[in-house]
Amino acid sequence: MQKNIRLRLTVLGTACALLPFLGTGAATAQTAIDDPGRTVRATDDPGGKTPTRDESGPRGAVPGGFADWKALFTEQTRLNGVADRITESAESAEGFGGIVVAPENHEVRLYWRGTVPPAVQTTIDQGRQMAPVAVLPAAYTNAQLLEEAERWAEAGQASGAAPQPDGSGIRLSVSGEDTDPQQLQRPSGTTAPITLERGEQFSPAYSRQDDVPSYYAGGRTWNQQSGAGCTSGFAVRDKYGTPGFLTAAHCGNVWDQFYDGGGISPANYMGQLSWRVSKRDAAIVLGDATANVFDGSNTASTSNKVVALWKAHVGNFVCNSGATLGENCLIKVTETGWSGTYTNGQYVKHMVRAKSVVGGCATAAGDSGGPVYSYTNWFDEVAAQGITSARSKPVYCGGADGGSVIVFSRVWDVDLEFGAKLQVW
Repeated sequence: MQKNIRLRLTVLGTACALLPFLGTGAATAQTAIDDPGRTVRATDDPGGKTPTRDESGPRGAVPGGFADWKALFTEQTRLNGVADRITESAESAEGFGGIVVAPENHEVRLYWRGTVPPAVQTTIDQGRQMAPVAVLPAAYTNAQLLEEAERWAEAGQASGAAPQPDGSGIRLSVSGEDTDPQQLQRPSGTTAPITLERGEQFSPAYSRQDDVPSYYAGGRTWNQQSGAGCTSGFAVRDKYGTPGFLTAAHCGNVWDQFYDGGGISPANYMGQLSWRVSKRDAAIVLGDATANVFDGSNTASTSNKVVALWKAHVGNFVCNSGATLGENCLIKVTETGWSGTYTNGQYVKHMVRAKSVVGGCATAAGDSGGPVYSYTNWFDEVAAQGITSARSKPVYCGGADGGSVIVFSRVWDVDLEFGAKLQVW
């Protein structure tokens, strides 16, 4: 049976924070934050489709010295489970600088300015029962850096900006390959140091090829009004309980009609874009969608079940599975809280920026709106994390325009913005 997950709106207290860490088996330690208490049952009718699996796992050489992709994602899941609970306790506390959850470190790294409050320290101590947690000094708080990053992004001198995950300053994306920091005029009220990511202009990622209901994430979509080719995202239910799927806001406007990769005909009609938030580059197309995601190549028919809704932390490996590029998991999160302006003039805020770890394709034209996820413990279950939005650092992607840098919105934030619920199995 399917169910739907909605975000928690309150921060857990100290007493409640203890409960997720107390368990009798490893499965408890390897569970990131969901909210199964806020679920509703949905139909499990696959619409005549028989899901098939690809048990070989993601393509590409396994990074980080792990024996295989299963080992990497198992360790990342273990660490994320601890990091999520620390973040719930720490993000709203004065002094939080950032958090990094890179599986090859085999520990959670929390950055803090000043003295850690007792309630947060209690959560850290509980987390250490499950995984190592290092607490390191931060020069600035994440709240201050988020505010400064938005000022830089709005000032028009940079294509984007985000807090450094260790709380040391701001990382700016600039279009010039030879831009010098001294050439930039610091916006009023900003004091944190800056480092530059040069040669970055973020373009919306416009462009498996003919899906049928119930629609999976990762399939080709066509906008009848604009002709834009994008990718279907994760299945959701809107705040009124109507089913549909996520996509990027730049893929269409409210009332636009969407069709699958089979073309513009009644047999291929998917639904109407009915919800849209430009600053998150997110939208919902209402239609018959279900909680599966295509994996493998851009022509594959194999899929995985979506079983959870997780946050993407700095240091995490994530998979982009777009209709143009297909699945690629050699992508690592470098910043959260990224704000910037795309080449089409669209301003976005509090996004996630990630890079190919080998300098290759992270996303390609036509992947916009598609799913970004992590595997949980094996290769038939994934956790929803993002919606593909933009690309930068141009690279050759097998005949398509692509980029080695990807920007995506977090499904966690988007669902909260829409009052929607993610469909999961």
